Amino acid sequence: MKYRQMGSLDWEVSALGFGCMRFLTKKVNGNEVVDEENAINMIRYAIDNGVNYFDTAFPYHSEMSEVIVGKALQDGYREKIKLVTKLPMGRVTKTEDFDKFLNIQLKKLQTEYVDIYLFHGLNKQTFKLVKKLDLIKKMEEAKAKGKIKGIGFSFHDSFDVFKEIIDYYNWDMSQIQWNFVDHNTQATTKGLEYAVGKGIAVVVMEPIKGGKLATPTKEIEELIERAPEKRTPADWALQYVWNHPGVSVVLSGMGSMQMVKENIESANNSGINTLSQEDLDLISDMAIRYRKKSIIPCTFCLYCQPCPSGVNIPQNFRLLNELLWIENKEEQIAKYNTLATSEEELKTMEDEGNASLCIKCGECLEKCPQMIDIPTELEKVHLVLGEKQEISSVFKLFLRGPSFVDKEKFQVVGVDDIGKRETRNPATIWPKFQGLITKVPHKDQSHALAISIITKELAEKGENRFIVCNEVSKVEDVPEGMITETFPAQKYAVFTLIGKLNNLGETYRYIIGDWLPNNPNYDRSPFAPEFEWYDQRFSLKSDYSELDLYIPIQEK
Repeated sequence: MKYRQMGSLDWEVSALGFGCMRFLTKKVNGNEVVDEENAINMIRYAIDNGVNYFDTAFPYHSEMSEVIVGKALQDGYREKIKLVTKLPMGRVTKTEDFDKFLNIQLKKLQTEYVDIYLFHGLNKQTFKLVKKLDLIKKMEEAKAKGKIKGIGFSFHDSFDVFKEIIDYYNWDMSQIQWNFVDHNTQATTKGLEYAVGKGIAVVVMEPIKGGKLATPTKEIEELIERAPEKRTPADWALQYVWNHPGVSVVLSGMGSMQMVKENIESANNSGINTLSQEDLDLISDMAIRYRKKSIIPCTFCLYCQPCPSGVNIPQNFRLLNELLWIENKEEQIAKYNTLATSEEELKTMEDEGNASLCIKCGECLEKCPQMIDIPTELEKVHLVLGEKQEISSVFKLFLRGPSFVDKEKFQVVGVDDIGKRETRNPATIWPKFQGLITKVPHKDQSHALAISIITKELAEKGENRFIVCNEVSKVEDVPEGMITETFPAQKYAVFTLIGKLNNLGETYRYIIGDWLPNNPNYDRSPFAPEFEWYDQRFSLKSDYSELDLYIPIQEK
């Protein structure tokens, strides 16, 4: 087993960590339960083969994961590993809940302490709760009592929120979702490197995107077969994460002994900066093709379950996503029709309902770490698989999203133009920007922005202000001919356009004319800036280009 430094902590961690949320299950008296014997054997096999990092949480496997892990760590196994679990933020309502849950978890795990205790799934809202209830003080008190050794958090939100959390406290570790498809979402590569720069250990979850990256399309299989280095799809995904020098440990939610053995072998062959440029180019090609074939970004984490209406949300999304993967609509419709369609059927098929049973209660929205608009997407799933409408008429296949981002206040330096959209010539403003931006210090070169601003005065003239710019950390030495602007914090719906720009107009028409008027939760924020985000995924003439569109929104 290969080992790495755990951030600024004084111990080394196995390159592979064992995520305890995807154990093999079986039916017992009609209920889905963990195959306990299998899970314990897998855990002990992993420890015997050098894995020393185990990650669980209160809600995993209907609150049974910690119990099973506790059993597996008897007979001297606890002393061989670092054990991590999480405070269930979704159930914390008062400060006293911290001690209640930690004590329950230590009892279930049959241990006197955990090596790291995490705030589970921090985002903008739950982080406010951490501060409001002074829960970091509770962490420090528990550490002083010896119940926990280190303090950290797992995370699902935007880079700006991640940076805010990182800067708030001297954390021991952070756990983020990061893989070769999702490296530009949530915490992002920039966030990973920001945490590492502060000496904070980074643990990566979802390296194989809930198993999705282990099941390639024929097109991706052909890419892999042509590669000089022979690896399985899962191994390519894992090696990409291990290749980054800032990653301390890669978590894999393993559900079979075969998976444990294969991942241990991959870990034994891992290394920092060992992938060639040819390898990285191949992975980049795979990433683009994966994103184009994934409509709904569900990772099957099951956080949204159980649904009050009995809908099996992840299974509905899986059936829809597989429609592009295997291109056999009748097969997917047949599978969809095996799910329950009524309360009567749910009596014998608990939590196995199809999308038609969704009542749009919204309970799932705050639980989803991928920030999917679940009720809206379920409605579309039923139109395709239940009412047999063409997928291209229900989903914009060149469009993904939205996800929702709370972007903090930011500064830009760029060039601007005021006029009518239809008469503006991009071939004039972009070259001017590119000629001047090289002289600007403190700029973020990972992306450029094209910002559109409409004021009341401009709206009356049918005009807008258009700024092509880079974000900057500090405004200094601005060249003549460039402008500076500061934009306030704002919530955005983020859509991703896939392919050439000839669909850009239709994309904006859909967002403004269809998505916004029919969205029950959000309106467009009046006169707030909207912008296009150009990074390394964008290519002007490629069918696999990606361009993010940020639409300012406010709650209704």
